[in-house]
Amino acid sequence: MIIFVIILLLFMLYKVKLCKVNDYHTDYIAPRQTTNINAIFTILIFLSHSVQYFDAGGKLDDPYLALREFLGQLVVATFLFYSGYGIMQSISKKGMSYVKTIPTKRFFKVWYHFAFALVGFILINIIFNIDYSLKNNVFAFTGYTGIGNSNWYMFVTFALYFVVYFSFIIARKNNVAGVMLVIAFTIAFAVFERRLDLGARYYNTIMCYPAGMVFSLIKPHFDKFVMKNDFYWLFSFILSGGMFYYFSRHRETSDIHYNIFSILAVIVIIIFTMKVKIENEVFDWIGKHVFSIFILQRIPMNIYEALGIKGYNYLFVIVSFIITIAIAFLFDKAMDKLDSLIYRKKPKKAKKK
Repeated sequence: MIIFVIILLLFMLYKVKLCKVNDYHTDYIAPRQTTNINAIFTILIFLSHSVQYFDAGGKLDDPYLALREFLGQLVVATFLFYSGYGIMQSISKKGMSYVKTIPTKRFFKVWYHFAFALVGFILINIIFNIDYSLKNNVFAFTGYTGIGNSNWYMFVTFALYFVVYFSFIIARKNNVAGVMLVIAFTIAFAVFERRLDLGARYYNTIMCYPAGMVFSLIKPHFDKFVMKNDFYWLFSFILSGGMFYYFSRHRETSDIHYNIFSILAVIVIIIFTMKVKIENEVFDWIGKHVFSIFILQRIPMNIYEALGIKGYNYLFVIVSFIITIAIAFLFDKAMDKLDSLIYRKKPKKAKKK
């Protein structure tokens, strides 16, 4: 499996752009850069899910398994952080007019994409006589349960949309108050998830989302300090890296430590990408299809398991990836057409003379 990680690293080096002394990529958290970073973690998520379907081990697998164990839930940290940052940027620019559209243009759009993806899992379950209870099937559409799909991240995502919406409806035009409410409600939601005994993955990275919103508010000050010169950049990188290392050794002691560990991981990435820009056409494409690749990747994996095929582990990873890319492309084409129908702009009425 480590071979696939090496291939990923080679793609990361493809068209990489380094900055000169005391120069920085000011677009380090612009959409294209964040899309490319998320593409990298999407591939790591795919590899992590793949090894759940076969017995991995040996000289070529053990280094990857060690990396996988270290990364843990970090593979979703940038998704949450960048999403929080992006939604806060939109709120800052568009105000309450944007907040009011969150239920329809953010939550509903993501939900029905997810719902249509679940249809594929239901069909696979019917074809291969994979039995899930009626409760599981119904609640799967909320992300609360799974029917062979990856579900927890969607459950958290849906909840966070409403957390943001209600926080800013209450706070109105006070962005700082809105973010403070998001933090409070997110913590309350995490406690609620823990009480439901949903598993640590539901809440041990969840604070990355409000952290991204906080970063949106403080970014000008953050940039001014870190980008002052290379001494300040290196100091910030070493400091955040040291804190990340400390919390990596204590992350299992509490969910608070794990959340801090996850946030620090993104801060390290952010500071790193100020100097090193990782962008290319491959990650551009994967980044644009991140949602569908993430949601649909278990379909070929579940078919493989249902067929009872053993061995050929590397072939399984390659074939599953190719099939995932193909169905993700077709799925997004279909969703684009559906989106254009649902969200098509109404023609403006001609003004009366």
